[in-house]
Amino acid sequence: MRGMRNAANLLRAVGMHPKYKGYAYMLLMLQKTQVEPESVYNISSVLYPLVTEKYGVTRAAVERCIRFAIRRTWETGNIGMLEELFGAYETGCIPTTSEFIAVMTECIMCRRGRK
Repeated sequence: MRGMRNAANLLRAVGMHPKYKGYAYMLLMLQKTQVEPESVYNISSVLYPLVTEKYGVTRAAVERCIRFAIRRTWETGNIGMLEELFGAYETGCIPTTSEFIAVMTECIMCRRGRK
């Protein structure tokens, strides 16, 4: 699936490491938002249940793992790419899960951030 590769490529481009559970959860969420962009507005009622059902984890675990992956990406990821994509955010200010998903979805849908 081409969209799957785009989401995975973008996550790796910003420096999110596939070894984090949050990476897999984020990848699934981004695949969903590519097909249904309006689901970006329903993270709690659409995206989290999608992940909890597929991976058999709790909502709290999903949130914790995604926040950890975002934080580590912000600390050790590709700062240039993060600044390009998240220009409105200071590099010291980590975006929320919903902000991260919204920006990444926009990037995938608009094909921004591709080298």
